[in-house]
Amino acid sequence: MVLYTLAVVRLLAAINLWKVSLLKDTIVWLCVNAMAMMIRFITSDDAENIYQKVLTDSFKIVIVLEFLVNTYTFSLLAEIFLVLTFILITLVDVIVNSDEKYFVVAKITKWVQMVISFVILAIVFNRAISNFQTLLSLDTFRSIALAPLLSLLFTPFLYVMVLISKYELVFLRLNFGLEKERGLKRYARRRILIYAGLSLRKLQHLLRNHAADLMHIQTKADVDRLVQRRVNP
Repeated sequence: MVLYTLAVVRLLAAINLWKVSLLKDTIVWLCVNAMAMMIRFITSDDAENIYQKVLTDSFKIVIVLEFLVNTYTFSLLAEIFLVLTFILITLVDVIVNSDEKYFVVAKITKWVQMVISFVILAIVFNRAISNFQTLLSLDTFRSIALAPLLSLLFTPFLYVMVLISKYELVFLRLNFGLEKERGLKRYARRRILIYAGLSLRKLQHLLRNHAADLMHIQTKADVDRLVQRRVNP
């Protein structure tokens, strides 16, 4: 993840959209947003449409956080405290949204995020009015655009990581249920790879609806029937 981000930063620097002054912002994005996206999508039962979801999220809390670490509204200690608080709230929100039994806590974290976001936006809006010329500068554009750009360019790596994790979950089902020969497991993995390819939708379909079928296959014919019936889930 770090190496991929370094490559993306190098690309943005080459087209004059990244400067050393944005190093702090990049590190915060990597520790907060990138990690949160990894946890969210890898542990999610609904990891489809990653690009659309990342695009939507990129224009929510990400930009608020970006403004927080780029405006000098607060003292250094206050800024560190607020950033750490945001990190904690974001991670808690990711965890509680992964299980319906934490529904009440999830609602609280959403409200806390909203309140903090509105306060920060109010401060930023006030500063933008008083420093309108600065707001129009290229450096300001880089600062505002950095987090959404990093998130969108991070999506291909995120997709591959989620794809690998879903394949692991599917293949893990082959070790449960009735005992199977190694040759049968290898055949099943190969057929599933051919069937699903790069499609998260097909892998999700197998996990949601046919986990038991994967555990109870006993012959190659069972595998063929399972895959052939699911060509168009």
